[in-house]
Amino acid sequence: YAPRCVYMAEASAPPSAAEEAKQSGTAAFKAGRFDDAVAHFTTAIESDPQSHVLFSNRSAAYAKLEQYKASLLDANQCIKLAPTWAKGHSRRGAAYVGLRNWRQAIVAYEEGLTHEPDSAVMKEALVSIQLKLSGAAAEQMQQQRGPPPGVPTVPAAAGGGLSPLTLLLTLVYFVPLLGAARRDLCYRGALWAAAATCLLSLSRSWPLSMATLKDARLWKCDDMQRLPLLLLLSLFPPLPFILVPPAAYALHHSLSRAHARSLLAKLPAAVRERALWVLGEEGTHTTLAFAAISDLMVGLTAPFLAVSHGLRIVPPLLLHLKYVAKSHTTSWYMQTAVDTVRLKLDSLFHHRRCPAPVSAAYVRCAGLAASAARLLAA
Repeated sequence: YAPRCVYMAEASAPPSAAEEAKQSGTAAFKAGRFDDAVAHFTTAIESDPQSHVLFSNRSAAYAKLEQYKASLLDANQCIKLAPTWAKGHSRRGAAYVGLRNWRQAIVAYEEGLTHEPDSAVMKEALVSIQLKLSGAAAEQMQQQRGPPPGVPTVPAAAGGGLSPLTLLLTLVYFVPLLGAARRDLCYRGALWAAAATCLLSLSRSWPLSMATLKDARLWKCDDMQRLPLLLLLSLFPPLPFILVPPAAYALHHSLSRAHARSLLAKLPAAVRERALWVLGEEGTHTTLAFAAISDLMVGLTAPFLAVSHGLRIVPPLLLHLKYVAKSHTTSWYMQTAVDTVRLKLDSLFHHRRCPAPVSAAYVRCAGLAASAARLLAA
């Protein structure tokens, strides 16, 4: 009977101070007394500072009080104590939503879904963020990126003399007027003309001296980053979308030169009006955004291109991915393009009807892509 007595004594033992305070905090939370809940959970944490559940509970109470910074700190501590516990990442996501930091909220929820792919709460939260971003919250994300450049400049603007040739060769490549045999030659010719345009722009924008070669700004400018990429791409089989950015820039440069020579005045009124719009601020923004989306599409299709073309296409793809990654750190247009594509993919793969394995695979792929981008941009 001694063991039975010991069992009865243990069963009747009073709860610990931490457990008692936790129960009081839970009761206060359910009753809507969130200040009391915070106080009780704080008492419990003082008795048991290693309990990730207590930090999670207090994070939720702070969120109800709209004290989102305190909620975020508790969520971070919860994750530190239990990195694979999905609810901690959910608390972090909720805190970021309260702080209107949509990008970090998405990251937090996606990380939580890697640990609990079937979580309806986090999936619904992600869908809710997408809906918010489709309206007023999209303006908040834009504010986080900053406003678009006030006076946008198309790359290689100082070397636009070869732009008509780039545009013509690109057109002949997409519409093989000279036959399929000369199509690849037009592709390479367009890349060479675009590279020569970049080189001409660099020679006119930077003085020819050793000091220029030592200037870090030279190696960070778009023309210098595009030049080796264009030359390397000309040595490999044609890739979709590659010619779209140079062609977009070439069209803008050609219209600008025609306008400077008063040639646009000879065009029909409707065509002239559209050409002037392209040269205006809004049209220039559109040109740069279109080029950024095209560059990004090449990056997104890189795995499929590597499979279809073989290993020989990997070097130029890696160089192009490095260019896209670096552009994302400096170009407002590339940042906007990445955010736009990501929101579309998130809304698709985090939809409630999307199977959990597919959603989890997307989250993992997105995480790997983000890590690779940081590595390439370094």
